[in-house]
Amino acid sequence: MREEDNGTGLSWTVMLLIALVVVFAAEAIAEAYMGLSLQQNGALSEKVWRSGWVWQLVTFQFLHGNFPHLFFNGLGVWMFGRPIEAAFGGRRMVGLWLTGGLVGGLLQLGVSAAFPNQFSSEMVGASAGVMTFLAIFCRLEPDARILLALIVPVPARFLFYLSVGVALFFTLVPSRDGVAHAAHLGGLLFGWFWVQVGYHRGEGLWNRLSEWWHQWRLERRPRPSPAAAPGRILKPTFRSKPVAERPEALSDAEFIAREVDPILDKIARDGIASLTPAERKTLEDARQKVARR
Repeated sequence: MREEDNGTGLSWTVMLLIALVVVFAAEAIAEAYMGLSLQQNGALSEKVWRSGWVWQLVTFQFLHGNFPHLFFNGLGVWMFGRPIEAAFGGRRMVGLWLTGGLVGGLLQLGVSAAFPNQFSSEMVGASAGVMTFLAIFCRLEPDARILLALIVPVPARFLFYLSVGVALFFTLVPSRDGVAHAAHLGGLLFGWFWVQVGYHRGEGLWNRLSEWWHQWRLERRPRPSPAAAPGRILKPTFRSKPVAERPEALSDAEFIAREVDPILDKIARDGIASLTPAERKTLEDARQKVARR
């Protein structure tokens, strides 16, 4: 477990929960007493690319539509944020939450731009980042028991597959339930990808790509024939060469270049024990040619 001091004496998970509650309270106070809506400029919308309001990619994750929305997202942060903070540190935990929310938000924006009549162009909530937490926890602790709907205990892997299935279904089949299912799907896929490429072990995408590349090269490397297995002596096979290509018809320089040099390259590559009787005879002929000079 990793302990990180943030100068408050509180865990990063608790600090994140406090931030969500403070923003929700500020939003309620501003709307009740000043008639201002923080969601007007803070909710994620198409203004991100139309007007350059890039701050919405962060601010929407702290805003919530109502108290139940805040409560269940906060419950998810508490349930899955604590073990992730304990395993990887508080700063990384917050970074994963923000990045997962960013990926989910961009996916939601993408599908809403492609199908504006089926998907809302505005979104608030911490749930995409929470889905990233859920995916990471379920991938690393697949046999852990989690209370589904706070009642039924199920294995973590089941909850992960169920969450992906629900998010994918309602992304492909839009509903009017007010839930950003594409954002949930983006958060889940990011958490899965983060574990899959080995970031949780301190590795990175480049390490995994290099591993796949070397594995692919090994699989494509020619395999030795079963007949050439070590310990089995093979009889050399000969084929007739045209008269002009036979060793006795070649000059010394042509003989060495055509017959001897490939054998010397083979010795340098595989050792002298790899030579066949025919190749050994060729070397002996070459030695005799040199001796007769």
